[in-house]
Amino acid sequence: MNSRLRMVMVALAVLAAAGPLSGQTTIGFFDGPTGGGNTASGAVGMTGWVVADVGVRRVILQVDGVDVVQAGYGRPRPGVERQFPGFPDSAAAGFGVILNATEHLDGLHVVSARAELMDGTFFDIPPKRTLLFQNSTHNLRPFGRIDRPNRNADLVGNCDTTDPFRRFTVIEGWALDLGVEIGDSGIGFVEIMLDGVILANSRRDCRFDFLAGGFTDCYGLTRLDVENQYPFALDAPNAGFRFVLDVGALIADGARTEGHHTITIRAGDISNQNENIAELPVFFICSQSLADDLAFGLIEVPRPNRIYAGVMRFEGWALDADGVALVEVFVDGEKIGNADFGVDSRASVAAQYPGFPDTLMPVWRLFFDSNKVVDGEHQAQVFVTDTLGNTVEIGETSFIVDNVP
Repeated sequence: MNSRLRMVMVALAVLAAAGPLSGQTTIGFFDGPTGGGNTASGAVGMTGWVVADVGVRRVILQVDGVDVVQAGYGRPRPGVERQFPGFPDSAAAGFGVILNATEHLDGLHVVSARAELMDGTFFDIPPKRTLLFQNSTHNLRPFGRIDRPNRNADLVGNCDTTDPFRRFTVIEGWALDLGVEIGDSGIGFVEIMLDGVILANSRRDCRFDFLAGGFTDCYGLTRLDVENQYPFALDAPNAGFRFVLDVGALIADGARTEGHHTITIRAGDISNQNENIAELPVFFICSQSLADDLAFGLIEVPRPNRIYAGVMRFEGWALDADGVALVEVFVDGEKIGNADFGVDSRASVAAQYPGFPDTLMPVWRLFFDSNKVVDGEHQAQVFVTDTLGNTVEIGETSFIVDNVP
């Protein structure tokens, strides 16, 4: 049965059952485990959707009829919005949650989802799922992901090792482990491999490197987002890893070439179970092979569609491999001035883009009297010129001026 037909059948069944009895309409579907199947080990993602004409306050996940965790409600589900337009939450009717199966005994359990509606009533979201919980040690291997760079990214390095200016690539992500035995919970190490060869191990090589932007080849960095998603995991507050590669040096030593390579992150838990938690195909390129590395950056202020009056601030950051020489700000295609560059630091930029000439002070800033333009919506553009004279637009944004008393 395809998902569209299933959705319609569930909706009709719920409408028939709920409509005349409750005087309101509530429709939903509990998808169950994100990967499908009928087993659950460790941390298991659960999803589904629900809409109600009175609105949905929250969704609760239950195991054997007992509330265990509140799901995050309000995720986009385009298919639901198309099928059931007009409901208060149809544009974001999805819910998702991570269930910690290790908190329950191994065996069969009934997992279900329940919605609390805005009028205080409850709705059991069909269907209930019977899952086999299997939490033996060999099923609870480390897991995680690489957050950056993206798959198939071009990783540029300076292949002239006599040049003191180095180009670094940061590999960031997170890793966790769930254990059920005493002393068998937590990550023991994280290591990075290139084409199957170990480059660095967090237990052996972790250090603070100022030029590389901070803690390098380390595990245990703060990740509040991971803690929010996996609050039950031992290492969740400090689940981040960060490795830094000098791609140019790797190519220059003759062991690697420009072209396709595979980066693998492997993690080991306390009981010495190892798992390749993520693989990333990338392309190595020497900066000498490129005509020019274009500048890049971000407009942070003004924020899109915000209202401003009087003297307003234009601010953001910019970087270029050859160094930033000039930052120009335009409004509606007309230049309003040159921004001051290097006026402040951005720790996040320095950590993500170490090695660039201006990475420690990448912020640009310009103040502008908005009375010089008419009230209404305007477009801002920012152009950056590097020390070689190459200019590129790094972004644009819209904002609203309202100076009328």
